Amino acid sequence: MSRPTTRRPTTRAGAPPPAMANLPDLAGAGAALFTLAGRDLAERGRLVPPLVLDLAFGIVNLAVFLLISRVLSAPDANALGHFTDYFDFVAVGLTFMLVVQAATSQVTTRIAQEQRDGTLEMLIAQPAPRWVLAVGLAAHPFALALLRAAIYLAVLSLLFGLDVRRASWVGTALVLAAAVGVMLAVGIGLMAFTVAFGRGELVARLTMVMIAFVSGTYFPVATLSAVPPWLTAGLPTRVALDGFRDALAGQPWATDLVVLLGYAVILLPISVWLFGGALRRACRRGTLNRD
Repeated sequence: MSRPTTRRPTTRAGAPPPAMANLPDLAGAGAALFTLAGRDLAERGRLVPPLVLDLAFGIVNLAVFLLISRVLSAPDANALGHFTDYFDFVAVGLTFMLVVQAATSQVTTRIAQEQRDGTLEMLIAQPAPRWVLAVGLAAHPFALALLRAAIYLAVLSLLFGLDVRRASWVGTALVLAAAVGVMLAVGIGLMAFTVAFGRGELVARLTMVMIAFVSGTYFPVATLSAVPPWLTAGLPTRVALDGFRDALAGQPWATDLVVLLGYAVILLPISVWLFGGALRRACRRGTLNRD
């Protein structure tokens, strides 16, 4: 009597094992991400004029603050931290606010335009993960913000006298990159609000004004009697701004970097989840396209 034999499951020659088949297509996700981020870069006629105008407006804004710093008395030198000049303090704050602006007003304006043009509905029909769609839609404003921040730092140091002799450029780049990760999470969260409820541009503008005020962009937080410093000490924007200033002043910045990375690790998945939920809600209600 012959022993019964058990047939082993066979796979087609060259087919990947089931475990590998379930892995995400990272190459496809990366290609989709770069495609989304590069859409506007291909339209140079629409990209260059706004960039030039933004740069001109920003330089004029910095010149105004330079004049203010020469005319008005500066805050207590001790309140300025490692800076001895009020203009250096506020100029670094304004440069960082470019990243915050990209996270708030620009990304919400972008997603609202996608809804008005009807392209958001076409984008979510593509076989791309929601995180790719979220990051890809926000990548272009952030790339421009980083470019403008670099130009402003060059203009400030070469033409406006910003003291960068002690700056740690490695620390500046790392802190700014970590801050971009945190602000990207904020931007994706605001995109989710825009998709789900609309009126995201207004909410973004109000958010930006509040963030700029309580994070110490224009004045040291210690001089704002209406805002207790301990109340804003844990704000990601204040941590990022303090780390950015410390790196440019040649002071320790590693602690701020670690805190920012922790914020990014926590907030990015939450914001992507909210964006996916907002898209599902808009699909159910038929509000993906708005006038």
